[in-house]
Amino acid sequence: MEKKHTMRIDDFARPETMIRGVAKVFVGLIALLLLPALLQILMRILPGIAAVMGFGIASLVAYAVREGGRSRSRRSQQSGGAERTPVLPTDVEDV
Repeated sequence: MEKKHTMRIDDFARPETMIRGVAKVFVGLIALLLLPALLQILMRILPGIAAVMGFGIASLVAYAVREGGRSRSRRSQQSGGAERTPVLPTDVEDV
């Protein structure tokens, strides 16, 4: 039988958890700072790569927009239920 562990607030205060979190943030910041510099160097070396990267970014944005619409939950029509015959009132007078 699998034991379910619920996370407590003091789990975040453990030194190893804090060090892992700080390391992830640090690596993310370094990547965000170095990526534009790397792309700039590549564009200077290979002038045609800008068009290829532009098409790649445009396709990624289009994919994200297209798939983002699919993740929303839509109400599905419930089909297959029992159909009911409408019952008309019998004591209403025609006017």
